Amino acid sequence: MKRYARFCILAIFAAYLVALRFCAEFAGCMLARVSVPGMALLHRLTAPIPFPVAEPLALALAVGLVVGAARAPSRRRAPRACLNALLALVAAFAVLWGPAIAIPAGQLPAPGADALAGLCEALIDELNAAPLSFPGPADALARAPDVAGLPGCAVKAARYPEWMALAGAWGAFVPLTGEALADPDAPPPLVPFTAVHELMHLTGIANEGAANIAAWEKCMAAGGPFADSARLWALRYAMGLLRSESPASWQSARNKMEGALLRTFLCCGGEAEAPSPRLPITCGDYAALAGYLADESWGRFC
Repeated sequence: MKRYARFCILAIFAAYLVALRFCAEFAGCMLARVSVPGMALLHRLTAPIPFPVAEPLALALAVGLVVGAARAPSRRRAPRACLNALLALVAAFAVLWGPAIAIPAGQLPAPGADALAGLCEALIDELNAAPLSFPGPADALARAPDVAGLPGCAVKAARYPEWMALAGAWGAFVPLTGEALADPDAPPPLVPFTAVHELMHLTGIANEGAANIAAWEKCMAAGGPFADSARLWALRYAMGLLRSESPASWQSARNKMEGALLRTFLCCGGEAEAPSPRLPITCGDYAALAGYLADESWGRFC
């Protein structure tokens, strides 16, 4: 009887995943009626807690799996309980986040070198004229919900940002707890945009490129350090793509950065990584923000 019940549950779960993948209407309905309200409820429950709930939960799960595996030879139910816990988490993740990621991002041609060079020069001119004065991480995280149009929400500083450093990320969104997290050790100029970006995921946007574009619009409307943070992120993406397309144009744009901007750009890892040769980029790439800004026609895809 138990095996039959498990088989039915797995069959229903498989049918749910297939429906998400091949029926956009079903995915949209689940996103609007289940996923977004569910993550909003989880966010309301976890937001008052001053530390990220996801971190101790992940640690407890890891410890439970290790202990369960160690006790498996002596107790038959230990591995089964661990497996059931993992399956429950996978199912919850699929319900909360599956609809948002059901439809894959489209692949589009990367913007040309001329368009990227023009974008870089425009961003550089704006940033050269900006004060480049940014709030501390705590202040930026506190102000981000209002900028994102989500008053009452919260962006939390990771208590153990080492895991973000290992993942090469300065922010994260955890659907299972509804939490938006940011690395408090990230360069201050990058924190405002990062915080707003993670909050965009709370609205049901899974696509990283689309979340960047939504965060750009919010930060530019807010102005001040949030707009300058958005420009710095866009410049990082655009300069990386330009370096791949035309090293000479990249060098020309870099030479136009004045002292304060150049120091800020380097502090924010603007040249820390080699340019990615993977072209064309897609709407799901973080760098889609550069494509969106360099070519207005991207707006209908992202």
